[in-house]
Amino acid sequence: MFHVQLTHSPENCWARDEHEGKASELITRLTDAPESLGVTVQSSFVAPNEHTFYLLIESDTFEGLTSLLGPPLLHDHTADVVPVTTFSEALDTLEVE
Repeated sequence: MFHVQLTHSPENCWARDEHEGKASELITRLTDAPESLGVTVQSSFVAPNEHTFYLLIESDTFEGLTSLLGPPLLHDHTADVVPVTTFSEALDTLEVE
C-alpha cells in the first residue's frame, strides 16, 4: 500500500473554472483505477484549504501506481509517495505480540 499526498498551488486549484476538466478526469481516474491500472484506491480525502489530496492506494506494482499518478496529476501537483503497511502487519514482521 502507498500513502500519497498531492499538493497544488491556489493558482493550479482544480476547483477553479478553468481547471474543471482536470477535476472530472481525476474523479474518473480514481473510480476506474482498479480495472484499468490494477490498483485499488482504498480511501481518498481532500483538504480544500490546504490544496492537498490524500490517497491510500493498494497496488501490486509500482508501475500501476505511477500510471495512476501520471499526467495531469504530476503536472499540477507535487507528490509525496510513501509505502505503508498496517500496524498489525508491521508487528507480525517484527514478531511482536
